[in-house]
Amino acid sequence: MKRNSKALPPLPQRAAKMLARLKRVRGMSDDEKSVHALGLAATPEERWQLNEDFLRSLGYWKPKAKRRLRR
Repeated sequence: MKRNSKALPPLPQRAAKMLARLKRVRGMSDDEKSVHALGLAATPEERWQLNEDFLRSLGYWKPKAKRRLRR
């Protein structure tokens, strides 16, 4: 069930807006702020896709091999 029927702006645009809000936060490097801004701006589906892409880049997320049928 969708909460909001309005179309969201693209993720980079939302992340940039969130990063501007995080600029005032102390105790985090700029790199950490950009990572957190991306995660906070993404929808759950986008976060899942980012997670899958990261795991694939490390080689941990591979398609399952097809099973051979025993006869």
